[in-house]
Amino acid sequence: MAKQTDSDNLVQMNSILADIKTGRFAPLYILMGEEPYYSDVILEAILENALQPHERDFNQTIVYAQDTTTADIVQNCRRYPMFADRQLIVVKEAQHLTKLDVLEPYFESPSPETVLVLAFTGKSMDKRTGAYKKAKTKGVVFESVAISEWNVAKWITTYISEKGYSITPDAATLMAEHTGNGLRKIVLETDKLFKGLPDNKKEIAVKDIEENIGISREFSAFELSKSLVFKNWDNAYKIAGFFGANPKKYPLPLTLGAMFFFFSRLLKCHAYYAKDGGMMENAIRKAGVFSTGQIKEYAAAMRVFPIKKTMSVIALIKEFDYKSKSGNAGGASDGDLRVELISRIIH
Repeated sequence: MAKQTDSDNLVQMNSILADIKTGRFAPLYILMGEEPYYSDVILEAILENALQPHERDFNQTIVYAQDTTTADIVQNCRRYPMFADRQLIVVKEAQHLTKLDVLEPYFESPSPETVLVLAFTGKSMDKRTGAYKKAKTKGVVFESVAISEWNVAKWITTYISEKGYSITPDAATLMAEHTGNGLRKIVLETDKLFKGLPDNKKEIAVKDIEENIGISREFSAFELSKSLVFKNWDNAYKIAGFFGANPKKYPLPLTLGAMFFFFSRLLKCHAYYAKDGGMMENAIRKAGVFSTGQIKEYAAAMRVFPIKKTMSVIALIKEFDYKSKSGNAGGASDGDLRVELISRIIH
């Protein structure tokens, strides 16, 4: 079975939300996994749509697993709703539940008048249990995966687009470095950003990030790539050293992801230029770069890094990603690997 991806999470979540918002409820929801954001969105939709406001006093129960037992959960699920079509029972922090086998008979034949939600935080239900296997056939099981650092900037771009805005790649990269791969923090920071923008502004640039979120791009993966493009070797080493001294805030996978994004787009610029000929600017636009400042930067990058060199840099990034994740770094720290990568790109 193929491993679940963040894209799979998004598709499944949207499908579940579509059913909820049209009144098609499953009798049982298991919300679990590494990334709590998606589960939170689903749970919020259930709480908003399962019952009318006047029905909630008698038919909505929200408890924490530490304060209940599986036997009590089953007993509550067997009750009938009062003056409503259904009742809603939500168990938060469900990873603390014990004696899951007690749930199995109920999962085999859940009450059609009850919507039960078991919401795990940061963990998953034991898939070896009979209760889990019954839940898979009788209800909805949603398991999220943590988003890869490589995809954070892309996720930010997509999320902002869904809200009716756009964001430049360097601004998305800068924001990704600040937030990390926690989607809750990304959403909170993005919502804060929206509130600070003028009403008529729809494209988010680095300046907007700096002014509304308080992030500086002096030390960012985008600036690292830019230093390489303009042959500012001293600054490239300075940024790499700063990252190495702050590994929690600037993890190596995030740096590699941002650099991979930049050089992959640069390779697209080369490909369009080689295919169509003509003006370099047109090729850069076809690769998805539109702002005047970025077009100039990518044009400079195409001159400093011809297509073969660009492919070589991408291969190096993949090589160092493998070293950092496989334990084949020969004892080198992530900071050491980053500096070595810069050195090999330069030379």
